[in-house]
Amino acid sequence: MIQEGTFQFLGFFDGLAILIWIGILIGLVNSTYNKNKDKPHYKYYKTGFYTKLLAALAFSIIYIYKYDGGDTTAYWDTAQKFNNLFYFDIGKFFVELFHPEPFANRYLSFDLHTGVPPEWIYNEPEGLFTSKIFALLTFITFRSYFAMTMFCAYISFKASWKLYELGLKYNASSERNLAIGALLLPSTAFWCTGISKDTIVYCCVIYALHLLFCYFDPTVKKNLVFYLKLFLIYFVLSNIRDFMLLTAVAPFVFALGIKFSNRPANSNFTRFFIQSILIVTILSGMAIFFGSSKAVEITQEAQVIQSDLKNNSEYGGAKYDLGITDFTPIGMLKAMPISIFTAFYRPFIWEAGSLFILISALETFVLLLLTISLIFKSGILLFIKSIRENEFLIMASIFTLILGFFAGYTSGLFGVLVRFKAPLLPFLYILLTMNLKAKKINT
Repeated sequence: MIQEGTFQFLGFFDGLAILIWIGILIGLVNSTYNKNKDKPHYKYYKTGFYTKLLAALAFSIIYIYKYDGGDTTAYWDTAQKFNNLFYFDIGKFFVELFHPEPFANRYLSFDLHTGVPPEWIYNEPEGLFTSKIFALLTFITFRSYFAMTMFCAYISFKASWKLYELGLKYNASSERNLAIGALLLPSTAFWCTGISKDTIVYCCVIYALHLLFCYFDPTVKKNLVFYLKLFLIYFVLSNIRDFMLLTAVAPFVFALGIKFSNRPANSNFTRFFIQSILIVTILSGMAIFFGSSKAVEITQEAQVIQSDLKNNSEYGGAKYDLGITDFTPIGMLKAMPISIFTAFYRPFIWEAGSLFILISALETFVLLLLTISLIFKSGILLFIKSIRENEFLIMASIFTLILGFFAGYTSGLFGVLVRFKAPLLPFLYILLTMNLKAKKINT
């Protein structure tokens, strides 16, 4: 039996649950592959799945035995407490699920029989909501930490496969580069597959983008299930990381506008008019955002983080400072270029203070080389022209810019940055390996 503190991660029933889920997942993957193996792009299907699975297990094991668990075991532990509450008092379980008591009154629901969730999880709305999602999963993963990890890896893989196929549909890059970007990048595979908030956010964003593109595909049925999926994604993201709704929806809306403006039947004036409306809309949206309370909240958070990193020696790990002194919405706007550059290309190799940061630094070094190569090979004008002609690449470019800004501006620690920016890396890699002058495939 393997234990870490009060957490039991591997006992007899845990091992049984792991064997059951290994059988289920391998069966599902093999079944899907066998049905589609005649399709050329499915040659990456099994590789993609096993990459995600191994990355998720590595994430879990490393966090348990090197970092004493951290967020991942806290989410799982809280999920266990909710699971216990279901069997002790199902009424209180649903009360806590939808209307949690203030932490001071938590003993009205939780006690020595159920266990009491950690205070910091219970007091953080995003963390508590995340734990509730995992609590629902405990019923099908038999309360096993590693079985739940494998299930999360499979869901993350399916999301990544949706991204891969979406890129293929829009001829964004070669099959090989799309597979590398969507399925095999180390940082995304590591940070967005295990029991974590990042995994839920990543899956929601990728599924949201996939569904939004499907919405304007006449071959896809828009039934009740389709709209329920969209609502569920909205509900989850609004309770965990609400700004990711903007990060997902804004790029799609812009890509959709460009798609309509580029229709062959449109005159030059119509194209100019639609694109002008889009630009005005974006500028208006930016003005509204930078004048909103959300922008003030983000700048205040960034100021607190920067101040803490400078004055609090207890913060471990490699830090970075963007040199920001103006923590206002206008200052935030001025900091956009350096924030985006930091998210895309840092940490540099010499800034790596651990193995995790070194792996990310090597990734960003490759991305920097790809950027330089692309600029010299195609030039800026051809690069922009190729993006403008492809809705997927338009969406990908705006998505990476928005998320890159948020990640670079608010992180402060390279350890936080590499996690925060993980969802943008597939899109950035695909952009840097794009098919120049790519055209959409008619399907």
